[in-house]
Amino acid sequence: MKRPLLPVLAVALMTAGCISTSNSEAVSQLSGDWRRDARVETVTLSRPDDLRVTPEFNALFTQRVKAKVDACATGQRPLRLEARLDKLTKANPFVTAILFGQNKVRGSARLVDVQTGQVVGEYVIGRTVTGSRVGVIQMAEAEEQLSDGFGAEICRQAFSVEPPPVAH
Repeated sequence: MKRPLLPVLAVALMTAGCISTSNSEAVSQLSGDWRRDARVETVTLSRPDDLRVTPEFNALFTQRVKAKVDACATGQRPLRLEARLDKLTKANPFVTAILFGQNKVRGSARLVDVQTGQVVGEYVIGRTVTGSRVGVIQMAEAEEQLSDGFGAEICRQAFSVEPPPVAH
């Protein structure tokens, strides 16, 4: 017997506060030797000018993504991570406190060999965090949450690793 998704989601949200889902995928996957031997030397970010973010967002994003990938890509061969954000949506805190809300990030990531300039991996990145009353405080830190999520998706997609939580 199939269980309806909405009641299951509602129970999970009430007990956990936040649930994170991924809809990321590889366009072209890193080869095994890159996965094993690479590290991300730099992170660059491009985004539309009309993306609704704080003035500090670019620095916050690159710092938090770099911290995530530093934990999962620990080799010696340097890569540049070129991140492109197409969409970033922040939950309304009032609605989240009453029902639930969603923070979403959509974009892409290219891993580039620093020595040759060749793209060695490319990914579509999508992460959605759904939160309810219990998670309203976590949901309010949308830019931090989504930056961490973007980095975690790189770790999972490119390096086949779930990164450990980053201490703040």
